[in-house]
Amino acid sequence: MDLGVFESPGKEWDEFASRYTDLIFYQSVWSEVLRKGLGGQPLYFYLREGGEIVAGLPGILLSFKIFKILYASIPYGNLVGNKSYFSPLMGLLKEEFRKRGIDQVRITESPFLKSYPPSSFKSVSAKCTLLDLRGFDKEKIWEVYKKNIRRDVRKAQKSGITVRSRNSREDIDIFYRLYLASMERNRAMAKYPLRWFEAIYEIVAKRGLGAILIAELNHEAIAGVVLIHSQSSTHYFHNGSQYEFLKFCPNELLVHFSLEKAIEKGNSFFDFMGSDPNDLSLLRFKEKWGSQSMDIYTYVKDYHPFRCKIWELGKRMGSSEIGNWLIKILRPSPFPSPHRGEGVGEGEEKI
Repeated sequence: MDLGVFESPGKEWDEFASRYTDLIFYQSVWSEVLRKGLGGQPLYFYLREGGEIVAGLPGILLSFKIFKILYASIPYGNLVGNKSYFSPLMGLLKEEFRKRGIDQVRITESPFLKSYPPSSFKSVSAKCTLLDLRGFDKEKIWEVYKKNIRRDVRKAQKSGITVRSRNSREDIDIFYRLYLASMERNRAMAKYPLRWFEAIYEIVAKRGLGAILIAELNHEAIAGVVLIHSQSSTHYFHNGSQYEFLKFCPNELLVHFSLEKAIEKGNSFFDFMGSDPNDLSLLRFKEKWGSQSMDIYTYVKDYHPFRCKIWELGKRMGSSEIGNWLIKILRPSPFPSPHRGEGVGEGEEKI
């Protein structure tokens, strides 16, 4: 058995990974989003036997000057391939991580694959919310909505709110302003820079693998979402809104519109993605559509414990003005937080 790594994964990796999962987050196209959007270095580790790839781990290495974290892809990334090879792969990776000076490794479950909890890794729990769309068409899903959902969607429509699927560079700037407005309102750090959304647009949306939806009232953008498409699921990836317009229920209309589009695409699932287990208002918003929340885990291994303690202290300080300043100095790329694939959209919109 031989351990190798693709720094620019391509056809060979995609053919291997697609035998086990249809999630876009395991494909080489997503590695380009992570490279350009986060400034990271893709490292797609693989184990080869008899000339064939039998197991692998897709990763993105983020360097924060004094600290290096390997995320097993973002938002979901776990071991993929023949399960009988997972243990020897992790054994070989242990030394590889040390040789590359990686301080911490984070491997995240998805609700679509049976996970492999690596030994000696600690686990961090979150909630992932999934709506099963199988057996639904657009008429049937409207019928099973609760009365308050139908009321809120109609309220948005009667208020004159329209939803448009946008696909221009200008729309990235529009959505980014909505995202920043939500972060400021929720007193949360805007972890993702404009280049992250630009990468999603250029690499994913323009290929039909994602969409930017903007809710407008009187030609003014008041709320928006970013959707990412896997073959059999749609992922509710980012959102943002202007607070003063929430009374008109634009978020409800956006979710309803997104569900209809997912059904049109023939998706089996709509993935509301991860949430902090303590963010009950966000969980209620996601679950009211008939979706189910489940426990999902990120597995974390500190290869340099002292540096990791300093890093965790810095993250806890991140919500303070001084901590925010320190993080901006240390990081050349976004500062992912615990879960929703290490920070993608968790609690971005407080409902």
